Amino acid sequence: MQIKKLEPWGAVTILLIYMFVKAYESVSFSSNALLHKYGQAAIRNHLVFDYYKYYLIPQLIIVVVIAAVLFALNFKILPQQLGKKNYMAVAGSFFISFVVVFLVVFICNTWLRYPLYAIYDTKKGADMQVMKESFGQTLVVFLLFTAYYLCKMLVAWLYNEILKTKPAYKKLFIEIVVTGWSWIMLLGFSFVFREYIFRWVPAFVLVLLPFFITLFFLWAYFFLPRYAVHAKKRKLLFPSLLIIIVFGIPLFVLFAVLSEAARNEGVFFSVVLFVLGLLLVTWFLARFHFDQQREKSKEIQHLKETVSQKSADIDFLRSQINPHFLFNALNTIYGTALQENADRTAEGVQKLGDMMRFMLQENQEEKIPLDKEINYLTNYIDLQRLRTLTSPDIAIDLTIKDKDCRHYIAPMLLIPFVENAFKHGISLKEKSWIKINISCDTENLYFDVYNSVHLKKEDDPEKNRSGIGLENVKQRLSLLYPGQHELHIRSTNTEYFIHLTIRL
Repeated sequence: MQIKKLEPWGAVTILLIYMFVKAYESVSFSSNALLHKYGQAAIRNHLVFDYYKYYLIPQLIIVVVIAAVLFALNFKILPQQLGKKNYMAVAGSFFISFVVVFLVVFICNTWLRYPLYAIYDTKKGADMQVMKESFGQTLVVFLLFTAYYLCKMLVAWLYNEILKTKPAYKKLFIEIVVTGWSWIMLLGFSFVFREYIFRWVPAFVLVLLPFFITLFFLWAYFFLPRYAVHAKKRKLLFPSLLIIIVFGIPLFVLFAVLSEAARNEGVFFSVVLFVLGLLLVTWFLARFHFDQQREKSKEIQHLKETVSQKSADIDFLRSQINPHFLFNALNTIYGTALQENADRTAEGVQKLGDMMRFMLQENQEEKIPLDKEINYLTNYIDLQRLRTLTSPDIAIDLTIKDKDCRHYIAPMLLIPFVENAFKHGISLKEKSWIKINISCDTENLYFDVYNSVHLKKEDDPEKNRSGIGLENVKQRLSLLYPGQHELHIRSTNTEYFIHLTIRL
């Protein structure tokens, strides 16, 4: 499940639990207990205190209105207006929402803080004090919401823009975000029960933490995998209930004793609800972890199948080609061409033979001397020159400065850029050019390809073909030389330029 779908459910859950806690408190606590807890200011000023009128109803109205306004901003108004880049509407929506929340908080605070009207000499003085408090509360709420929404936008931007080409980091980032969001949920639960559970934090750490860690690993590595294989709920439900009951009974007894010792039944009730909240968060984290691991396993299996298929294809192709027969045939054609004084044909056959030998032998190595890669590249360009020799409007320039080119490189890494240049940059009917520069220093290889571009006709079968390697080369570069290469591509309708630097 995506976190953006769980975000509203988490917020609604916290809101409903808060309302439920307040409702339970109103019916389970005695009037004296409620007066002692919430009516101290009224007692000091000799005023009558009504729990529902002067606390519960105003408090619930404030929480519900704030939740409704922030829900509308978070899930409806801001996404729509920011998507349209209508920043004035965003500012206006923020202002109107702030005013609405402030007015509701101010009105409700006149009831919540009604003892102030007995302290101040004038109603205006009390109103000003309540207004200041209400404005401060509203400002804090909107500052926290703004910080949360900006963090959410930052997370979305990092995920969609920065990490879009880094799947491994993207998955790690998702796990970090989900864990952080889960902690926010826990903080929300803690805030709801802050009046009861903070004093029992050591007990939670000692007793609850091992239980939930154990439950997380059981769900993630035992129960959910069995459920996924057998597709039977009893494989998941019954063991989970058994574990919760086995651990829950001593926890139930422990916190019942603690609440009795504290002489506060609210402690026990709050702990029960808090534990239920932790169960939900633990289940969500376990399910998320299981889904991530299953997705990774599927990807690994798919990659294994793909690699096996590609290996089988390569083995099949190799079995169809007898290198000795191929080279003998090329040597025969080469000798015949020399006897017939067909020098260009002989040169082409020789270069083709050198290229085939490279592809069948050197291409199987992980790294080869850079001069062999350059020789292959030179043979390919010479063959293309033979093809275009009769066209005076085609210029092919190759500059090699190989003084320091004593490095090793992954084979077939440069040729796709040159193939792409000849595919899109050469036209036998229009003026065309290709300029290729290769140079090295003691650490780096510098490779530039600059060529003209000729748009393919609509009926050209090559128009929609993407070539044989640019995307593949980009992936190979990211895998073989991570953080050790720079690839810059610039293109217009008439020109195409690439610059590649590899630290070898």
